[in-house]
This record gives sequence, C-alpha cells and structure tokens, in this order.
Amino acid sequence: MKGFNRLTTAVVATSLLAAPAVYAAPASVPSPVHAMFAKTKSTTVKLNLRNDSGSPMEVKVGDKVMTLDPGKPVSLNLEVGTRIVANSATPNHPAGSLIEEVIKDHNGATIVIR
Repeated sequence: MKGFNRLTTAVVATSLLAAPAVYAAPASVPSPVHAMFAKTKSTTVKLNLRNDSGSPMEVKVGDKVMTLDPGKPVSLNLEVGTRIVANSATPNHPAGSLIEEVIKDHNGATIVIR
C-alpha cells in the first residue's frame, strides 16, 4: 500500500507541475516570411546640378568625377545618401568640401553651385 501511495503522489505532483509548462510553451513558432519577401528600400532621387560660378568646375558624385560647365544644368538620378563633393577649388568651395548629400526631400530640385 505504501508503494501505491508513493506512486500516486509522484503522478499527481508531476501532473501539477507539467500543466503550467504546457500553457507556457508557444503553440506555434511564427516564421519571418516578410524578411524573405520584403522590398528593398533603395530610393532614387532625380535632381539637377547647375554651376553658376562662371568657370568650369569638377565635382565628385559618389565615386564618379564629372565636369560642370557654367550655366548648364546636369540631370542626375542618384541614390539617397550619395555625396556630391567639390573636386576642384573655387572661390566658394575648396577642393574636397561637401556640396550636397542627397536626401529624398530633394527629389526634383536644382542645386545651384556659386
């Protein structure tokens, strides 16, 4: 009889401890499907650069060096975060100075360099 009581006590104690553990376990594990099918958010901005300094000027757009003729606008499609840096010195912009860092709010804007 003592063995039966011990067995009954062990079964009851185990079932009392196991019940809360079952409720604490998640019923299903969600998989991050959106991580595989999400769109990449690379925003392209269209803007114009115009050199009003009176002389040709070299600028570095990202890794590309280009010459801006005076008074002529140049249309560019650039990614957000692209840096436009003066590559040659002018009276208002020393070589290496930052002219513009592209942001999405500048879409359709004309940047005038003097």
